[in-house]
Amino acid sequence: MSDTSNNESNIYSHTQSYTHLITERHDMIKPITYHPYQLGASLYMPATREDIWQVIKRDKLPTINSIIICLEDAVSHNDVELALERLQTLLSTWSAHKDTINKPSNNTQAKIQGQPTRPLVFVRPRNPMMLQQLADYPHIDLLDGFVMPKVDMCSLSNWRMACQNLSDDQLLMPTLETAALFNPHHNQELAIGFKEAFSQPVFALRIGGNDLFATLRLRRPKNSIVYDTPIGTLAYQLLGCFVPHGFYLSAPVFEYLDQPMLFMQELGRDVSLGLVGKTVIHPSQIALVQQAYCVPINMLDEAQAILHTEAKAVFKFNNTMLEPATHRAWATEIVNRAEVFGTINNNSNEFNSRM
Repeated sequence: MSDTSNNESNIYSHTQSYTHLITERHDMIKPITYHPYQLGASLYMPATREDIWQVIKRDKLPTINSIIICLEDAVSHNDVELALERLQTLLSTWSAHKDTINKPSNNTQAKIQGQPTRPLVFVRPRNPMMLQQLADYPHIDLLDGFVMPKVDMCSLSNWRMACQNLSDDQLLMPTLETAALFNPHHNQELAIGFKEAFSQPVFALRIGGNDLFATLRLRRPKNSIVYDTPIGTLAYQLLGCFVPHGFYLSAPVFEYLDQPMLFMQELGRDVSLGLVGKTVIHPSQIALVQQAYCVPINMLDEAQAILHTEAKAVFKFNNTMLEPATHRAWATEIVNRAEVFGTINNNSNEFNSRM
């Protein structure tokens, strides 16, 4: 056999091995109770705040989808002990009233029962050592899961050790926000590592936009969406790397409150790329996120037609060619999104929200 043939054979073998690696590990992802679209509008709240319980039981911010109680960047070093004390107090209060609210749901069952559904609740520790500490807290299993900051191949083993004493039902959200993420080879290793490292489900991967800007000695420009910046280019690469491995990604924060039109423009791109939620910094952003994720009725009609048990291999619908073999994955996600956010009329701004 010629050298050329040998080289072609080696390339083919490598490709086959890599495909096998993806599909086999893709099947290893555990089923989870919630769909990542339920992250919706996610609000970081410093653990030092004393009103987090009011948010959980929906006395405050009644429409928020998910909250992340922060012990990292939102808490100064001098306030860490206070933040930990208040988290313990919150968990104790929650435990005493846990039967008065339902777990998050994307259906109406909890409302029929006459009790409010709480938002998804996560905690972001400062580092793996703090996560190990939190694992021993009484009632820590009330949390839906944890956001893990600055996860890459260098820190993955430490995070793995920190998660060993957590419940297997708690959800993990590693944050992609270090300089290592600019290396595509590193990201392929990380995608495989995420599947092997944890016994808990990886609910979503969070794109840490501001930290990624900082690695380039930049800050997000005020007059452009993130996708018109180097971090937007990276976001496309992260989608191409992690989504084929079965992961969902969430969108980075938009920190300018005086640019609502630009915020909506960026949300449109977030949604079109299949990102499952967006961090908000102010209650005024919550409704905008939820409306952006509402599914146009004609899009839902197409998705349901694709998923119909008697759908033809190729057929015309709404002046569009639909092909279930290639469109099924998209259609499934559209139905999932509509279950969480409801639908919007294609010809008006009226939307039927599930919130």
